[in-house]
Amino acid sequence: MYVKKDMLKDLMIEKAQGNYNEFARQLYVGVGQLHKIINGESEAGPKFLGKLMVYCTENNLDFKDYIFLNKPFTTVNGNHQRKEEIND
Repeated sequence: MYVKKDMLKDLMIEKAQGNYNEFARQLYVGVGQLHKIINGESEAGPKFLGKLMVYCTENNLDFKDYIFLNKPFTTVNGNHQRKEEIND
């Protein structure tokens, strides 16, 4: 599973007025981890995804709105490639 980073950022804006510290507190995760995940420096691991799932359940949100089940495609020079293909 992979986080839809744009949707997660929109949720942070809605629920924590865009404040990373406040949203991390609501999710019970580290602010550094949250920042890295939203800004593309890191992928969400199982612990983060579990905490996001609990948060969604407690706030009557559909967890599926915030995840991809497969690695998302990216566009490089008009060609669609998976992220791992780009790094090879």
